[in-house]
Amino acid sequence: MSANLPETPAPLQQALDACRRRDPEGFHRLRQAVAPAMLATALHFVQDVRQSEDVVHDTLLLAWLNAERFAADDLPPGSWLFTILGSRLHSQLEALAGRPPSAPRALPTGLQGQALWTLARDLEPRPPSASLGDRLTESLSARLAAPQLPRTPTGELVHPPLYDARLRRKMLTSRLAYQAKEGFKHRLGRPLEEWAFRRWLAQRSGSQWLEAQGLPRRSIEAALGDRLDLEVNPGRLVRSLSYPDAFPDRTERRKASNLFLWSGDWDLPRHDLADSSRTRFIQDLWTHRLEPSRSETFRRLEQQREQGRPLRSHHKGMLLDSRERILEYLRLYLLYMENMACFGFDKHEGKDRLGVTIDRHGRIIKTNKGLHRLAMAQVLGLAEITVRVRSVHRQWWQRHAGDAKGRDALERVAQALPECVPA
Repeated sequence: MSANLPETPAPLQQALDACRRRDPEGFHRLRQAVAPAMLATALHFVQDVRQSEDVVHDTLLLAWLNAERFAADDLPPGSWLFTILGSRLHSQLEALAGRPPSAPRALPTGLQGQALWTLARDLEPRPPSASLGDRLTESLSARLAAPQLPRTPTGELVHPPLYDARLRRKMLTSRLAYQAKEGFKHRLGRPLEEWAFRRWLAQRSGSQWLEAQGLPRRSIEAALGDRLDLEVNPGRLVRSLSYPDAFPDRTERRKASNLFLWSGDWDLPRHDLADSSRTRFIQDLWTHRLEPSRSETFRRLEQQREQGRPLRSHHKGMLLDSRERILEYLRLYLLYMENMACFGFDKHEGKDRLGVTIDRHGRIIKTNKGLHRLAMAQVLGLAEITVRVRSVHRQWWQRHAGDAKGRDALERVAQALPECVPA
């Protein structure tokens, strides 16, 4: 008996279109249409029901979350869905074999979407268990409930299973403070920066003073846009910046975050990304992805909970005061990683671009924006990611701007940025 997959792509296309509109009925139609075939396919490789159901759960959830990426002109809907299944299976099989991720990450021929779609038609369908059905319903309900809950101070959606009503007041207070600060910047700060920056571009009165101050970062980002984006191999991005070490004076530290030109010896202290807490966390979690409860991170968070001081963050809208919430927190990060493993690095995901700075020698150093996503890309063995230049050393700027001023200087620097390489 072959898997009862749709004979034409129309039902899957319609289900994905509904998912793109965030219509839960599309998700239900999708799971009814392909879950039995996906489970049969996963069992063909993994041969363990619980693990196979984990694979299918994540595959369908990733399809829901990424439905807007589907383009019928590129792949038939069945092949697209089973490409996600192949990526998730690849991670599972690597973990079972104890192999590190391959670099660059590429699916074996037998796990590519069309091959799995063809295989599924020759397998006997395996109806999902009631527990898998419940998990899928709960996962979808959580995503649908997020917009109804308070947002984080910077406006991101919370993950409902991790949210606790005790966080509400602090989140709302911080959100109002953040909106007031951003409103002030928008109404007064940014217009003044833009006015001064336009005068610098045209080299009018006061332009030398503005350049000596460091030039407004946000104005340069608005002027150059994607020209500040660099494509780099994440495995080569090994140096990071410690703001307290680079700028011991707090006033200078706060000032630097608003400037594009940084003077002084901030680029001399050396910090290795491999030793960062984010890298250790992601490496630990990925190593124990089959059993997150065996990770060092779980042990530490569980110990904090037992001591009466569970991890609490109103900035992320989460309170990890139970074993279930800790595991859900770890599974959420694992889903982020599976998403990146399948669809690659998306520079638009996350509230901030992956920020970097350029030292005096034209070398790329990682700043504190997007460290978790960088660690994920490194652990997964991605070949390339996009980083955004937030600042440059004044000596490097002067070397490339030369005798040019204003608009011409900015153009010379923009042309030189692609020559920068990781430190």
